[in-house]
Amino acid sequence: MMRAYAETDACRRQFLLGYFGEELAEPCGNCDACADVRNDDVVRGSHSAAEQKFPLQSTVIHKDWGPGLVMRHEDDVITVLFEQEGYKTLSSTAVVEHELLKPA
Repeated sequence: MMRAYAETDACRRQFLLGYFGEELAEPCGNCDACADVRNDDVVRGSHSAAEQKFPLQSTVIHKDWGPGLVMRHEDDVITVLFEQEGYKTLSSTAVVEHELLKPA
């Protein structure tokens, strides 16, 4: 998770709050990542299918890793904290196409 924090292009405040189970609806506008977005005039796209199906802090089940909690969405990646396996980073496309996760 520290590596993901260091490498994120998204709002760092949203990342940290998400890690601790809170949600910040809009980017903070104050961190280095938000400053980069302002400087580049980049607007983030709409929510992916994985984000719609598995929102932040939702409980999911993986057939091999058991129950988990959705912690993060970024680009084509979904990060889930599994009770027994710890953090796993999965391709959002693969999760949806191969039905790797199910809502709990």
